[in-house]
Amino acid sequence: MEYSRPQVVFFHVTFDLSVLLTTTVTALIVFLFACLSTRKISLSTKNKWQNIMEWIVEFVQGIMHTSMGSTNHLFILATGVSLLMYLLIGNLLGVPLAIISTGENPVLWWKSPTADAHVTMTLAIMIMAYTHFIDVRLHGFKHYFSSYFKPFKALFAINILEELSTTLTLGLRLFGNIFAGEVMLAILASAVNKGILAAFFASMPLLIWQGFCIFIGVIQAYIFVALTMFYIGRRLSNVG
Repeated sequence: MEYSRPQVVFFHVTFDLSVLLTTTVTALIVFLFACLSTRKISLSTKNKWQNIMEWIVEFVQGIMHTSMGSTNHLFILATGVSLLMYLLIGNLLGVPLAIISTGENPVLWWKSPTADAHVTMTLAIMIMAYTHFIDVRLHGFKHYFSSYFKPFKALFAINILEELSTTLTLGLRLFGNIFAGEVMLAILASAVNKGILAAFFASMPLLIWQGFCIFIGVIQAYIFVALTMFYIGRRLSNVG
């Protein structure tokens, strides 16, 4: 079944209300978790929220150490922790359920925000822009611009194409995996409504696929953060 999007036009700009809803909810969940885990920090008696946050921080530090050999960049660490938490929540938000309005033209109101290419490509563009900013900030614009002509001037066009393709693959990889998982969930969920017999045979695959979607969502969050740290590390080390 095809679903339309709840879109509104404001000053000739089209907004997808489902994307605005789920991205806002994801951000609020991450914010509330950060508040809970850092509200009463203790070195002796740690609550479960603090333990989870410390594990996330240590996990991102491990990624940083592997990618750039250092964990002293606190702003980059904060970026990685925030990005990992946002993607973990965002990738899994549409797995338990989807909210669809009834009527002649069903409207899909609830899905994972990262199942929308606009969201993942925006994240990818922001991350790549951030890596370029780091390069300019550390090494200057002259060196940054000249790096596109290395190792040979004739490779300028290829280096530009590499940066564009890196941005595309970073965003589309995340989108493709999350979107495909939720399409399969929608197909299996629609089979549940076809009758008792269809529901019986579809319920178990549906539960199995939900578990698989959780696994894929976690893996894709890790891959996105790991690649982000790799690209940042490449700029920090002045390579390319």
